[in-house]
Amino acid sequence: MKLLSSAAISLLACAAVPAAADMKTVGATKDATVVYNLQQCGDTPCALINHGMEPTLSASQQNGEAVRILLGFTLPAGISSSDSITSCQLQMQRPVQGPSGQYGLTASEALGSWDQATVNGLSSLPTGKVLGSVQATGNERPNAIDVTNACRDAASGSSDGSFSLWVDTSGPAVVFPSMKTGAASMLRVFTK
Repeated sequence: MKLLSSAAISLLACAAVPAAADMKTVGATKDATVVYNLQQCGDTPCALINHGMEPTLSASQQNGEAVRILLGFTLPAGISSSDSITSCQLQMQRPVQGPSGQYGLTASEALGSWDQATVNGLSSLPTGKVLGSVQATGNERPNAIDVTNACRDAASGSSDGSFSLWVDTSGPAVVFPSMKTGAASMLRVFTK
């Protein structure tokens, strides 16, 4: 009888503990470097060149010229409402080339309707509010950036849970592997 009581108490104790948050991870479904400058690259303005099929993603802010990373994601299957998302984090890979010293990375909302094979500095303009920022150092893998609001908006507003993010840096160029290398930027979605 005493053994049964202990088992019942253990069972009740386990039932009283809330379930831990579930985490699902997905890679970017599309990614590109987008250049915003007035320079010429041969006979073509650099801003008109597509960089969506390259093995690297670059971001920089130098001399008033911006190079940004554009990422597209689709929320993992089974997320049916924004209320179920407790946290959502963008995890960039370790840079293949980073500036010496510290730099900032910022994620902002982006329009989701862009094509990886054609996107350029005139077809996709940086719009949307800032979601989160982190400080990173050199070639170390940056900490995750909080993009919870973008994930919640995608869960409530997009029929397929797709959305896009801009990733910007505060200084010299930082270069990450693109999804073409098999090392896509990742999204970690925590649900209750």
